[in-house]
Amino acid sequence: MKKKYFALISMMLVVLLLATACGGGGNTSTKPAEGESTSVAEGETKTLKLGHIAPPGTAYDGFATLFKEKVEAASSGRYVIDIYPAGQLGVDRELMESLQIGNIDLTVITASDINQFVPEMAVQDLPYLFLSWEHVEAFLNSEAATDLYKLTDSVGMSTLSFMPRGFRHVASNVKPIYTPADIEGLKIRVAESEVYLDTFRALGTNAQAMAWGEVFTALQQGTIDAHENTLITIKDYNMNEVQKYVSETGHFFAFAALQMNTNLLNGMDEADQEIFRTAALEAAVESGAEQRANEAATKEELIEKGMEFNEVNDKKEFQDKVQSVYDKYLQTHDGTYIKAIQDLDY
Repeated sequence: MKKKYFALISMMLVVLLLATACGGGGNTSTKPAEGESTSVAEGETKTLKLGHIAPPGTAYDGFATLFKEKVEAASSGRYVIDIYPAGQLGVDRELMESLQIGNIDLTVITASDINQFVPEMAVQDLPYLFLSWEHVEAFLNSEAATDLYKLTDSVGMSTLSFMPRGFRHVASNVKPIYTPADIEGLKIRVAESEVYLDTFRALGTNAQAMAWGEVFTALQQGTIDAHENTLITIKDYNMNEVQKYVSETGHFFAFAALQMNTNLLNGMDEADQEIFRTAALEAAVESGAEQRANEAATKEELIEKGMEFNEVNDKKEFQDKVQSVYDKYLQTHDGTYIKAIQDLDY
């Protein structure tokens, strides 16, 4: 597995560095204009701001911290990254808009949030597109992933890496889910993604888009019955306190995206760009591998805290019910990325 991951780093660095404009010099502006040099000369220091929504000690924060450590070490301290966790600099869309205009320099976000700015990125959210962790690793090591990364440059947010987080499952405080019939009518929170909404509406639920920061209280007050997420997120946010059942539907695979202001990145010389890209890819590989390795332990911890798990052995019924989501996607996008992902060898 590690060999595959580090093959990913080598290949994607070559492609992405060739695709990115290079700069020079040592300007330290925090809001770089297009074409402006943003590299830092030896003996100087530039402090960059990285914001994310997760509390300290969570998977997102660990990913951001590992990236910070790698950049600071590789640049011999020329770049210092200050991390602002727990939504201090904004949440979700606010972080991305701040990144675009240069009010912040970097962010770690749920990759599906990018769809609001680059609709083509919604392909990564399609239900039951990814069938295993091995399939995901093959995707991250593919030209399709590289091409998707580059799409975000056009909106001022350069994607440095995707960190694989795990499959998403339905967590409910009402009942376990075994078949699509069990989920019908359920009031479920989903991320602010059109694909997510379409998927759960196709399954017959009363799906509602809701900012993540509102979910715990909404479950506590009975505004919603369920939400869907990765096991690590369910654990990190103590969702066991307001939910009892986890049904292993595995309907989506979740990624976190590490993004950087495009003008800032493009204004750096080639060597500095490589520092940031290498650090981002290595941090994604190591953080993703850790989450995969800890999945069983995470599940066991949630069981010890009182949650009840059930497997969903026959996913074919679910897959058939959400075919309309693919049909809608194909009305506005061709099927190139879908086919590329489905045809991967793994």
